[in-house]
Amino acid sequence: MINLPPTGLVTPLYPWIFWVLWTSRNQLLFEDKSFSETERMLKAIKAAVKWQEATNLLTATRLPTKKPNSVSLKDCPLMNLTPQIPANTSALYTDAAWNRTSLAGGMGWVSTKAGGSVLFKGTVTRRNVASALVAEAMALKTALLEAVSHGLTDIICFSDSKCLIDLITRKKTVVALQGLLHDLGVLSDSCNSISFCFIPRGRNEVADSLAKNALFCLSNNPSGNNFSVVNSVFKLI
Repeated sequence: MINLPPTGLVTPLYPWIFWVLWTSRNQLLFEDKSFSETERMLKAIKAAVKWQEATNLLTATRLPTKKPNSVSLKDCPLMNLTPQIPANTSALYTDAAWNRTSLAGGMGWVSTKAGGSVLFKGTVTRRNVASALVAEAMALKTALLEAVSHGLTDIICFSDSKCLIDLITRKKTVVALQGLLHDLGVLSDSCNSISFCFIPRGRNEVADSLAKNALFCLSNNPSGNNFSVVNSVFKLI
């Protein structure tokens, strides 16, 4: 449907008009506040513009870069192509695969010690995942939850989704990720030290393979439920 007059939107405006009418009704009934038609239309347009901007950001899950950009919440030390993990610190590599048509997502992760030996790895699948960026955030949350449950307290999280890492480290958010980013913050608070770093996809091959295999299994089992597999070879460090 075409928006008239032009508002700069490429999506229909009527859902936001309905939403503003509903919230305005509630404000009138419960807060004794009223708004003019012009004010309500302006609210609807502003909400639609914010949604459109957030949706555009979700599509930019992997931005081209000449060199890896490593950033962190707590001075991530990794500034080269080959991650160097400090002693007594575990690495957590995560990735996600997403099908734009079916909205299915496969998430994979692997955790290693500083020397490179595997602590645990796992996969999970989800249906009705809104975007590739949401899938990446779900993979990171699930993997971090697994790491915390194993008692790991010093962690460096690696993802090849630059957009996700930028959102975390620059303390930004988008509507679709508010809950997931909040959960990541809560999980981070349970660690002594934690960093979130971007790595090129070629340096994240194990997690990438796990995620793609999980999505493949889900795609070949369309009537099945969500499933998760954790292969734990955890050792105390």
